[in-house]
Amino acid sequence: MTRPLGSGVFATGRVLATLLLAAAANAAAAAPPTFRIEVHALPTLTLTRAQLLGSTQEGAAAATIAGELSLPFVAAPRLPAVLLLHGDAGAIANQVVWREELNALGIAVFTLDSFSGRGAVATGASLMTMPDSIGRLARIVDAERALALLAKHPRIDPARIAVMGFSSGGGTVLGVAQSRFAAAFGTPGLRFAAYIALYPDCNVHLAGDTKAEPGPQRIFIGQDDVLTSAAACTRYAERLRAAGNDIATMAFPGAHHGFDNVSNPDMIRVADVPSGARCNLEETAAHEIVNVDTGRPLSLADKCIGKGLVAGYDAAADAATKSAVKALLVERFGLRP
Repeated sequence: MTRPLGSGVFATGRVLATLLLAAAANAAAAAPPTFRIEVHALPTLTLTRAQLLGSTQEGAAAATIAGELSLPFVAAPRLPAVLLLHGDAGAIANQVVWREELNALGIAVFTLDSFSGRGAVATGASLMTMPDSIGRLARIVDAERALALLAKHPRIDPARIAVMGFSSGGGTVLGVAQSRFAAAFGTPGLRFAAYIALYPDCNVHLAGDTKAEPGPQRIFIGQDDVLTSAAACTRYAERLRAAGNDIATMAFPGAHHGFDNVSNPDMIRVADVPSGARCNLEETAAHEIVNVDTGRPLSLADKCIGKGLVAGYDAAADAATKSAVKALLVERFGLRP
């Protein structure tokens, strides 16, 4: 008997999440102090994948999640901002490092927690069965609601807000960049200035996904990542670029999943974790996600399913990603490098 896979198909880091949580207590060296930290409640909706793909909010359950806004010590009346979207492990130590580095550039950082307010604080094997309603696509609504919240903040410049995501959160970033979802769930006239995805899943072909918002999209992934696929991200970027979109992928030789998590310097290897990274998936006219090879929802018995988890820090990939991301934001936000 085979078992269909849920949203975890697209971001197969559930077991990785548990392992990374154990390392999250080790924070990086402190950057210059922030001016203030604010915690904001964020009203949102919990959509099923069918509701999201059908571009409908009808019948969606209301939810309240939260985010932490870190404002840098900068005198400018209006600041640029970056929204951080966590992966399946939640907001772990790598995001603390990113927050400090971006604050040091004069950029406010809003770290969103899509899980805790929904009671989705999973551990162990339950990380493999987290529902579609908190998967990478469904969290598009959270990102759009966070954008609207930030745009109303008296210290934030609404024209200079970027979004950045990790693993399944990176997949959310790629979804937010699609005009289809921005039109259905976003605020008219309000769009992200840039879309940055670290080791996202790119192997899902959604209807109309080549119609993207004008902000640049950048994907950073390890060439040896077995939880997501660098080859799939390269193909995805090529397809969108051929349609006239500003998108590029940087793939780092020898790097694996979570290459920017300096708190996890030792390589994690778990042999029996299933992965759908090498599968090719597509959306049907009925708004279902199926395996292209079988025409059915992905199953653990499908030939494309791989086994094995490898993750860990890679200094070269991390340094190159931070350099490229900072350069992009300095340019987009009009900052001094």
